[in-house]
Amino acid sequence: MKYFGFVVIACFTATLQAQYFKGSIDSGKTTFNYQIKLVPIEGQTRAFFSSLAMNAFEIPCQNTTFDKDSLKFYVISDYYTYEYIFLPQNRKLNGHLKVYSNETEQLLNSFETNLVRENKTNSDLMEQQELTFVSNKLKLHGTLWKPKVPLNKGLLFVTSSQGNDRSGTNAEAQFFTNLGYTVFNYDKRGTGRSDGDWQSATIEELCTDDINALEFFSTISAIPLSNIGIKGSSQGGIKIPYILSKIPDLGFGISISCPSGTLMESDLNHWKNLNYDQFGEANIDQALIVQKAGYDYLAGNINYDSLLEIKNKNSREDWFRHIWIPEKDVQRDYKLNFSGLPYFEKINQPVMVIQGLSDEIIPMNSYKTIEKAIIKSNSNNYKVITLKNTSHSMMYVNNEFPYFQLLTPDYLLVITEWLKTIEAR
Repeated sequence: MKYFGFVVIACFTATLQAQYFKGSIDSGKTTFNYQIKLVPIEGQTRAFFSSLAMNAFEIPCQNTTFDKDSLKFYVISDYYTYEYIFLPQNRKLNGHLKVYSNETEQLLNSFETNLVRENKTNSDLMEQQELTFVSNKLKLHGTLWKPKVPLNKGLLFVTSSQGNDRSGTNAEAQFFTNLGYTVFNYDKRGTGRSDGDWQSATIEELCTDDINALEFFSTISAIPLSNIGIKGSSQGGIKIPYILSKIPDLGFGISISCPSGTLMESDLNHWKNLNYDQFGEANIDQALIVQKAGYDYLAGNINYDSLLEIKNKNSREDWFRHIWIPEKDVQRDYKLNFSGLPYFEKINQPVMVIQGLSDEIIPMNSYKTIEKAIIKSNSNNYKVITLKNTSHSMMYVNNEFPYFQLLTPDYLLVITEWLKTIEAR
């Protein structure tokens, strides 16, 4: 999910150690938990927001001040502003949350909530270690997550699409570390603190970074590759079978929201779903052909003259103004031609595939096609799971509670149960 600025007004004075509080939001049958961490930094108290349900881990809050004995903070997203107000009562901070529309500034709803202090010490906490490694002459930055009670099992998060850094996997990294897994996630080349350019890289080059990260992770943690698994979502999910096929010694793979075809097919499927109502049934198929030509040029599959020929044949149509036609000098993206499907047939490790049935990006039958490929492989422990009312990012589609994006409740549960079968080997 996306994270936005946190504006926090806090009443707490600086202490030698961080203070931890937990709270929850209830609405009908929906409940989610969150945590607030208050830390003294340079003479001021800074606040950090975490919620596994929201896939958020220690998101820094901005502009921390205090107002007598009350704690207040604001969370601003694309569409909503969330105002939290707390007043102390006994050992709790009783309060409420107000949700406003950013567009109209109208109060949409309010919820009761409170914070309870958690008496955590350093010995209660997992250890996080910032590390760097070199891949393809690039310096890449990552985090090693060490559990309090390790299982001698490891999990690496392979990188995903666009300019996303490791922060998008921090909440899950904490979750699996609490299960006893030693975890490593890192900033993809050209994101976060890492060197390089992800846009010009091929999928194979990005997978090489993942493979180098695995070797580094195994060495630094002293966990053999056979006890390490990999997990990825979307473009990261499509890399899972490729990496498993290249490193037969790896323990297992978890592929989330993985398309059965090329990345281009998924992009076009997403484009069609987003624009169907705008083009209408009569025009959507022809419009899709024209848009595909734009993507084909971007992927290096056709020359510019061929693109212009298709463009000129359709440029007088009313719907053509909604088509994206790339410029001739656009940077090519050969990643669009990559498909992980052939590599599912080549794996021998346990693999789990999860697809949300409200996913508007990958084709609906992707999980069925992938399962047919896995059946042809030498994997003797695989699981293909579909989750109802679940989006591409594993968020729950819930019209009764639209103000927060929350992970589907069964998502991490089914992974945890499947991992137990791996651990029992």
